[in-house]
Amino acid sequence: MSSTTFGYKGLEAYKKKDWANTISFLDKALEDSKSPTWLLARCHAHTQLKNYDAALHDAELAYHCAAERGSGASRKQMIESQYRRAVIYFRLHRFADADCCAKWSMSLAEGRPAGEDDGVEKRVDANGNYTVTVEEGVADKKGQPGNSVLPDQLIEKLNDKTGFEADWNRAYLLRSQALGGLKRLPERDFGRKVHVSKIPIKPQKKVVKKPEPVVEDSDDDEELKKLLDPAPEPVPAPGSVPDEKLKLRADFYQTNQTVTISFFAKDIKKEDLQVEFAEDKVRLGPVPREAARYVKAGDREANSTLLLDNNIIPSASRWSATPRKIELVLQKATPGVKWVKWGEEKIGVGVSDLAPKAAGGAAPVAPAPVTAEPKETTAKDSAAPAYPTSSKSGPKNWEKLDDVDDDEDKQDVNWFFKKLYKDATPEQQRAMMKSFVESNGTALSTDWNDVKGRKVETQPPDGVVAKKWDQ
Repeated sequence: MSSTTFGYKGLEAYKKKDWANTISFLDKALEDSKSPTWLLARCHAHTQLKNYDAALHDAELAYHCAAERGSGASRKQMIESQYRRAVIYFRLHRFADADCCAKWSMSLAEGRPAGEDDGVEKRVDANGNYTVTVEEGVADKKGQPGNSVLPDQLIEKLNDKTGFEADWNRAYLLRSQALGGLKRLPERDFGRKVHVSKIPIKPQKKVVKKPEPVVEDSDDDEELKKLLDPAPEPVPAPGSVPDEKLKLRADFYQTNQTVTISFFAKDIKKEDLQVEFAEDKVRLGPVPREAARYVKAGDREANSTLLLDNNIIPSASRWSATPRKIELVLQKATPGVKWVKWGEEKIGVGVSDLAPKAAGGAAPVAPAPVTAEPKETTAKDSAAPAYPTSSKSGPKNWEKLDDVDDDEDKQDVNWFFKKLYKDATPEQQRAMMKSFVESNGTALSTDWNDVKGRKVETQPPDGVVAKKWDQ
């Protein structure tokens, strides 16, 4: 099997966050070609598995290979290499080294020459301790791409828009974390010393050898063709998949007023979706079934009846949809009552199944279908539920956040804060960075006028006493 095939398989495993197979396949691919893309993917995989020596080897080798190739992607790969070095050193608590590498990643993103002697690693005192402070790191934004505050003599040489703005912001955030960690280290700690150089020494051999994947021999061209154009999987016959396997993956959370249920599927067509609310049930469809791709609109299996754990107010409930998620926000009929579970899904639906029971034995009446998202909300809906926040801009309504795809990064607890920072103005970003760093992560402000002239004190939660690192 060719190195190209192994490289393709390695990158496919990397996309799936299958770190072990990423390393195994790329080990074989890199025997014949030192591709910076493959090296950086393997570096990331080693970092995730805490193989830091191997990860550092790949980051440094990727830097040199990218510089030697001089292709259109070389600067991007060199920026990534320096950033990967910074991440590895940060995880090793070598915060001085981490800050230097993050700064060099920023410099490359600004369009500066790779060999420029900026003297970052020379910022040490008589004891060899790194002297750059958190405040200096936060204020170091003069070269930010798109900021237009470079000296006149540099504006002619550097592009104001480099195309690497996101890479610069990422390294800038890492610097604040590294310098915050540096501040907390004991005076003689190893992590306070600088042990790195801007141009890393080119590694001569691989540090760690992982087991090779067990792959059957096959013709290279045929194998690559199968990878690039895989044969379709067999489709199950209609009606052959049991209802239990057709059910949507679901998750829910609740407040005193509402229950929010998210259903996950692929290729949801919002324009075709219909949602109908009743007092103790919800009907939705048509929805795609991953386990049964033969299902189409009009089939019994294309619809679901959701039997709810408690009653709701149909007229005050709402829904939204993206290609990967359907979200229902159900208004509780009895506020304050905690639902043990959201309910259960039944495949198929009928009018008699959905309609609420009429009083006095009258014939049930089906509710009108809700075929689109409500465009207007009442004052009560827009005001609640609002939760406490330290933000100067007021409380956040967490149910009004934009819908996002259900991938691993966005499920992470830090995703909201990353999005908040990304969408903020430069002045708000400065306020967020200053307040977060100075308060040791206990306060976050977006009001620069409030925080620029004072030190933001640590504000521990009630019942918690803030202590210094050495106490």
